Amino acid sequence: MNKIKWLVAVLLMAWVGQYGVAMLAPNLIMQTLYRGVADLSGENIFVITPLPDETARTLVRPSPDLFYGICAYNVESGPVFIEALVPAKYWSMQFYQMNTDNFSSFSNQRDEVYRVNTTAKITLISASDDPNNYKGEVVQSPTGKGIMLIRVSAIGEQAPQLAALKASHCGAAVNAK
Repeated sequence: MNKIKWLVAVLLMAWVGQYGVAMLAPNLIMQTLYRGVADLSGENIFVITPLPDETARTLVRPSPDLFYGICAYNVESGPVFIEALVPAKYWSMQFYQMNTDNFSSFSNQRDEVYRVNTTAKITLISASDDPNNYKGEVVQSPTGKGIMLIRVSAIGEQAPQLAALKASHCGAAVNAK
């Protein structure tokens, strides 16, 4: 009978430990990424990372076939405006809240092919803001802080994709309403 009690106790502790890790790990990963980007450039500033190689770890498991641009955003003191040129080759813009959940995305693939050779203009607002008070494309962040990530293809001719990435920016919204 003691062995059964011991086994139940071990299984219960393992389940509680696994649950704790599953709940805490995404937040810890995002906090580390957010602090790293914000310490490097500041909040609401777009940064382009070097083309990743086997040692790159700014992002978790980056693809060597993609250029990355990243913005550690903070909408707690007001909206953030993001402007990004969309090249013909692969391009995507992803928004992540502080538990690593992706809550919004845009791309130039499939149904959004109309974005090619345009400029995406996104106003990022807080969860308490009313999207109807803003013009254009609006994304509502469920958390005050998070990460916006732009990926562009680095396969083949890289100049147009890199130029589009370099022309992109993230900053405090002025007259967004």
